[in-house]
Amino acid sequence: MLIRKITITLIFCLISLNLYATDAAREAQYAREISAGNARDEVIWLGESNKRFLVLYRESEKSGFKGTAILLHHMGGHPDSDPLIYTLRRELAKHNWATFALQMPLREIGAPAVDYYSLFPEAKQRINEATRHLADHGAESIVLIGHQLGALMALYAQANEPMPEIKALVTIGLNAPETDNKNAQTFELIKQLRIPFYDIYGEQDAEDVVYSARERRISARNNKQYRQFQLNRASSPYWQDQTLVVKRIYGWLSHY
Repeated sequence: MLIRKITITLIFCLISLNLYATDAAREAQYAREISAGNARDEVIWLGESNKRFLVLYRESEKSGFKGTAILLHHMGGHPDSDPLIYTLRRELAKHNWATFALQMPLREIGAPAVDYYSLFPEAKQRINEATRHLADHGAESIVLIGHQLGALMALYAQANEPMPEIKALVTIGLNAPETDNKNAQTFELIKQLRIPFYDIYGEQDAEDVVYSARERRISARNNKQYRQFQLNRASSPYWQDQTLVVKRIYGWLSHY
């Protein structure tokens, strides 16, 4: 009877742990695809043993570069599958910024956003690892840029035990989900942020992004370095407006 109870307990613990861990097999498949098809970026592996994750590093194309942007893709993909992150990697490198695009934690294919909130601590760990790696290699101006769910992950990471090496945050299509999960309380997280913060969204973005814009501004009222910008007539994933998004981000970063 005791052995049976221990076995059941162990099975329950393993199931519980799996709920809070990335889909390693899916990440491995993406890593193989990226490594085989990417010739312009340096593939870097960070983390230890079973917590290793892939990063795509692209150097600035010009001398006297300004800093490094850590890029976080949208839900369920990878740095090469998110068109906006792909464009940012290519274009920021032309404007004196190196880019460091992280593979973010994954759930199984088709999983809804709510299933990703439990992965936010793991996402924060990856952001911290990336930041430490850059700082150890001499990077000084490090900024964090997230797209959609990547934006919420970025906000969560920098609002909870912020890393001083990260000098600014840019979110693109940041939403405020209706959930009791403490990891995804957008307005409360914004209130904790004190670094320069640029909040970009499209006029025809997802409903929860558009409707929460005013509340995001109110939540950030004590942060004098918060700015919000609405892309007129733009809708996610900004297919026709990626160049404008890059220009707005580059211009704002240059200001700071």
